[in-house]
Amino acid sequence: MTILKSLMTQFIIAAAFMVALVLLLALSHKQSAQLQKSLTAWQADTDKLRLDIANLQQQAQHYKLNAPRDFDSYNRDVAVFYQQFRQQLTTLEQGIRHSNERIKQLSQNWLFDYITRQNSPLLSAIQQQSRWHSFWNNFISQLNQQLGNPDEPRLEWAAEFIISNDTQLSQQSNALASQIQQANSRFSARAGQLNDLLIGLLAVYLLLSTVLFFMKVLRPVMATTRACEAVAGGEYGKKIPLSGSGESRRLQQAFNQLSARARLIIDMLGDVNQPGNVSDKLQRIYNSGHEVLGCNWIGLIAIDDQAATLHSSVPQHADLNFRHRRISLHKTFGRELNETQASGWLNIRSLRQFSLNRHDERFLRELYKNTLATQVLGYPFRCPQQHHFILLFASNQADGFSRQQSELIQALSRLMADAIIAGMEQDKHPQESASVGIPGLI
Repeated sequence: MTILKSLMTQFIIAAAFMVALVLLLALSHKQSAQLQKSLTAWQADTDKLRLDIANLQQQAQHYKLNAPRDFDSYNRDVAVFYQQFRQQLTTLEQGIRHSNERIKQLSQNWLFDYITRQNSPLLSAIQQQSRWHSFWNNFISQLNQQLGNPDEPRLEWAAEFIISNDTQLSQQSNALASQIQQANSRFSARAGQLNDLLIGLLAVYLLLSTVLFFMKVLRPVMATTRACEAVAGGEYGKKIPLSGSGESRRLQQAFNQLSARARLIIDMLGDVNQPGNVSDKLQRIYNSGHEVLGCNWIGLIAIDDQAATLHSSVPQHADLNFRHRRISLHKTFGRELNETQASGWLNIRSLRQFSLNRHDERFLRELYKNTLATQVLGYPFRCPQQHHFILLFASNQADGFSRQQSELIQALSRLMADAIIAGMEQDKHPQESASVGIPGLI
């Protein structure tokens, strides 16, 4: 099992993704609040700017109506009105700088690019702010020209200039205020949509995670639990479909193997005294254990003083394809079979290569041709009459028998041999059973 299929890995990835979504939602909410605060402050600055412009216009109107008619009045206005006039202009300049700073603050927010896409209200407001700034610089430049010498300012000319630009000042400031208000309203809606989208995505993710957790973990565990109860109740060999993921899938696979092994052991224990000839016994062993043992062919070889002979094998279609069932004890493979009685175990790792090396052994070539086996295991045993036999197991799995399968075959081979010996007795006395055997095996 790869690390990505592990439930622990999947859980960590899912939890990390959920935490990322929560953090993204929290960050989005925080940044939205900050940007909303900046927009509101910008709008407040613009409203104050409009008020200051109105005050400037009011001062100009007041001065025009009460312009001095003598030198003393003029000196008084220079000392009083001109100072107030300059203070009002300074206040306007500060308000414009604050507005420009608001734009810099907005541009540092990570949501800025999201809400300043083409034709967005905020982008229009920023452009309007730039136009207003250019208009104001041009207005101040011309106003200073009208004022002339600061020591002897032409206050009446300046008042006339402000009054003549009254409409443009109002239009520019009103347009800026309108754009900012529209941007503020649109952002509130878009920020709400973004947060709703993230909340919806988090909710869908949680729902999907719950469904997957139920499908891939809880349901397989529940199915395995019911199957365990069934096996505990005597339903050996019960299998469950592999529907889990990671460890839950491994649990199902382990249960299926355990259930199959339990059935095989129970069948072996019960088959020892069951009626049937050798072929029947082999077939029952194959039916019960070929999947759990990983074998695709089982054969019984009888050894006498002259030769070794394939007595029976299963499945039947493979057995019928054998034309050379006899193995000479004078050849290498025959001697190895004979020596297996002393070594206690036969293990051929690569049957194909083994048969190529023993090119004169017809039985080996037929065995590979009929089974395509990658590995062959053999268990030697003796019947009560001390005749020698070898029980062969062939596997066509890519890597041959697994370690667990090899150990299970070794552990159960004695039971299998006892069952076959019982079948030999049946073959020896066919009149005592309806089964048909091969007389004279023992």
